[in-house]
Amino acid sequence: MHSRSHTADPVQLGIYVHIPFCQHKCFYCDFNSGPVSQAARRSYLRALEQEIVNSPWRGTPVKTLFLGGGTPSELTRAELEHLMTTLKEVFVFSDTLEQTIECNPGTLNPALAAAFRDSGLNRISLGIQSFHNHHLQTLGRIHSADQAREAYRLARNAGFDNINLDLIFGLPNQSLEEWKADLYEAIGLSPEHLSLYNLTIEPGTEFGHRQARGEMQEIDEDLSADMYEMAMDITADAGYEQYEISNYCRPDRQCAHNRIYWHNEPYLGFGVSAASFMGGIRSTNTASLAEYGRTAPRGQTRRATEERLEGRAALGEEIMLRIRTREGISLKALSWRYQCDVAALFSDSVNLLLQRQLIEKKEDRIRLTRQGKLLANQVCLQFL
Repeated sequence: MHSRSHTADPVQLGIYVHIPFCQHKCFYCDFNSGPVSQAARRSYLRALEQEIVNSPWRGTPVKTLFLGGGTPSELTRAELEHLMTTLKEVFVFSDTLEQTIECNPGTLNPALAAAFRDSGLNRISLGIQSFHNHHLQTLGRIHSADQAREAYRLARNAGFDNINLDLIFGLPNQSLEEWKADLYEAIGLSPEHLSLYNLTIEPGTEFGHRQARGEMQEIDEDLSADMYEMAMDITADAGYEQYEISNYCRPDRQCAHNRIYWHNEPYLGFGVSAASFMGGIRSTNTASLAEYGRTAPRGQTRRATEERLEGRAALGEEIMLRIRTREGISLKALSWRYQCDVAALFSDSVNLLLQRQLIEKKEDRIRLTRQGKLLANQVCLQFL
């Protein structure tokens, strides 16, 4: 089994740039981020510039750009403009490119919002997480609910017509009514996109340490499931399409950058811990700021991981990524791409999942059912 080569197609990249700076590390966050000194900040941005300038994919057309973190909105106007200029000198940007920046509501002001737009960014993702101050404090967020509302207004006033709001459910001591209020308030603002995530407690985070010490209870799975189903119903009633397990949008406002990940298309990651998928090889940059600072300026960014998935492993991963989406997977398309009979290969898994009503099959296309979305991880395991 092998996948067909796509070398005849012109490569178009998604680009992710990781900005690890944060005023304060949130208690649930397992991303490579946190407070850094001014010297470390300057050193990091120099290394980041060199990694971009030395990219072997220089001159390639860019499909999407995503500045994530950390807190990319911690960048000064000058730092942001320099980064954007560097990217546009190295890669081919079109005028219609989706360009997203993640933003902590506590860092946004009118001048910064205007700087985002002036630099070409046209989509903003606000990490609101909750409209309840006591939950924001529990999460270790630096902003208040009022600052979240104000950040949305600032983004609109700056000319952003494509705004995403991040919210988290399954928080410690969060009630169903509080989650319902968060959903209605978010929808009342009328963003183009909503990302609604179930809190997961990761090892190594402050929450992970607290849970290991017995200071924090496991999240109630039944309550989280009720919250997820409530999110599906309330967003649908408000005209949002659930186009991926955790993502909802107004018609034609899907996040183009995230679709690159779910469709297994090529992307480049720049910065510490950033992931790339190019030429069939998945790689992740070093998680060490010091090591990144040493190796990136020489054009030899140290990789923490690097692997080429082939055959059944590559097929299984693509199924896992695609099945998260509303369109699901086409057995015929995957069979053509991987030069094998996918329906026959996974017939036992497909029949079991159909029997348990976790997937539905229409012609050659398989999609998650409502119950399947609740148990998506179990569904994915059947294809590994």
